[in-house]
Amino acid sequence: MGVRLRHLHLPSVHPHYIPYSLASRVQEHFRRQHLDFKDAKPGLSPAPAPPPPTLISFTPAPIFTLGRRQTTPLSPSETARLTAPLRIPAPPPPTPPPHNDRNSNSNNNPDAISLTPKVLHAPRGGLTTYHGPGQVVLWPVLDLRPRAHHHRPPPHRSFTVKCYARLLEETTIAALAAAYGLAGRTTADPGVWVAMRSAPRSPRDTNADADADADDGEQSLAKIAALGVHLRRHVSALGTAVNLAFPPPYTAAAADETTNPWARIVACGLEGRAVTSVAGELGEGAAAEMDARLARAMTAAGQERERCWPSSREGRLATVWAAELARRMGIAGGVEGVGGEEVMGLMEELVRGIDAGSGDGNRDEMAALEEERTYLSRMRDIFAGR
Repeated sequence: MGVRLRHLHLPSVHPHYIPYSLASRVQEHFRRQHLDFKDAKPGLSPAPAPPPPTLISFTPAPIFTLGRRQTTPLSPSETARLTAPLRIPAPPPPTPPPHNDRNSNSNNNPDAISLTPKVLHAPRGGLTTYHGPGQVVLWPVLDLRPRAHHHRPPPHRSFTVKCYARLLEETTIAALAAAYGLAGRTTADPGVWVAMRSAPRSPRDTNADADADADDGEQSLAKIAALGVHLRRHVSALGTAVNLAFPPPYTAAAADETTNPWARIVACGLEGRAVTSVAGELGEGAAAEMDARLARAMTAAGQERERCWPSSREGRLATVWAAELARRMGIAGGVEGVGGEEVMGLMEELVRGIDAGSGDGNRDEMAALEEERTYLSRMRDIFAGR
């Protein structure tokens, strides 16, 4: 079998969400493989094989990331606003798909909790955006300029930066259509957008005049997936984030900053634009419909059995998204889902590697490392059924 797209879904189980810092370590691990391959001296025998393209998917603990255009430091009041406690509702338990096994987290969901968002500078372009529960983040790690190996053709198509951004958007549009019947589209601004059902333009503008947008079709759009990438020697990092359950269907309460993180920011610096989610577009009581549609989309993508642990809507959409990405990249072998035990082992190995040299870390780095250890310990308990 030829090259396959390797897919790792990093687990989260409410109220335990993977720290963004740990997901970044996993991403850098695979990115380093591609960069090391590029650095390998020609003529080695045997010649090293190129690493496969990889997709990392996850749902992180709440975090606001600041892009490279965010050059003005946040004021103390802005920082306090972003890092105020955020109320996170418990997700409704997923309906297991056909042939599912023990990978269910339906008995591990307590009530709503409060979490303190972090703030981090990210290497992507743009301004401020949010990642957290109710969302699935999708980070492909691949070489945009793959080369042939041992007289075999490159493992997938080559991409310019512009074409790669379009690939991520079109993959997201296709996955949302297959999984939920939503009609996504692109605009002059990055990301994927959908026509708003009926809501003010932004959570901060609850008194917006609906007629003000009548002559501007784009003003009636809401962003359902954000896009931000970073390239190093044509090897990709970051990617896209799809809003599944958050923000919820629009009500006046959407302006409440204690429950809606997007009410605290102008998302990606786009004034007057709303943010929506799959649940927001399908309406109240959409959980059962979301699960049924996802199950059909997985079957259509040839992924009848979910490989992600634990079972979740985020993992299932990531499975559909991965299959669509592989198809659009021209990866003949399809997708190779990495099992939960292997994913856990890799994360533990990466953290142990940091532990060995952790004496030189600053206070923030040490605090992040402790959060990662705590998360891994809890995931191990859940994985073992404790």
